[in-house]
Amino acid sequence: MRIQVLLRTAALTLAAATLAACGTEPQQIALGGTKAADTAERRETVERPWGTVKAFPRLQKAEPPSAADVVFTREMIMHHRQAIELAENVRGHTDLDDRVGSSARFIIQDQKNEITTMKAWLRAWQDTGSASDDHDHDANAMPGMLPQARVDEITELDPPEAQVAFLRAMIEHHEGAVTMSQDYLPEQSNAFVRSTATHVISEQTTEIKYMRNLLDQWCEKDGPATCTRP
Repeated sequence: MRIQVLLRTAALTLAAATLAACGTEPQQIALGGTKAADTAERRETVERPWGTVKAFPRLQKAEPPSAADVVFTREMIMHHRQAIELAENVRGHTDLDDRVGSSARFIIQDQKNEITTMKAWLRAWQDTGSASDDHDHDANAMPGMLPQARVDEITELDPPEAQVAFLRAMIEHHEGAVTMSQDYLPEQSNAFVRSTATHVISEQTTEIKYMRNLLDQWCEKDGPATCTRP
């Protein structure tokens, strides 16, 4: 009996060690002659306030990207960065409505995760073009990109006005990301980037509906001054 207990204990220990090892080793995907680490399973996640959301596409072997695939990915990274900044600015306020706070928290973490995956994809395909994250493209020309003054303003408003300003800005910003993705799809040639664009359309459309409902509730009757802005 003692031997059986020892053997069972040893087996459980080995199994635990194996599972732990699996959890610390990101999947390696060979793209463009370079291996990229797909660390999606290890990234932090937060609760989605609008319900179930599909996971962002995993890195996958696919066709070599075209210039349109690379440009779209780079621009979506830039677009995501402004969304994160908007969300961080509203989270700097105290006494936020829980739904706004959780929405901002989710956008920050989710879009950071997506940036990580898109940057890994770009690095893996760096032999197809410039691999730098920085380029001279005019970010303001992208649909939904907001003037910096409007992004910064959210930190200066009182919390009730800041919440409404954030929702209006984020809805406009998300609508721009959806437009970018719809414009890109007719030109797509890489399966991962195509999946990225369809994901953005599906998920950000859901987020827009959620935020629009919040905005309608607050602005239906005598809402904050930011409700009446053009």
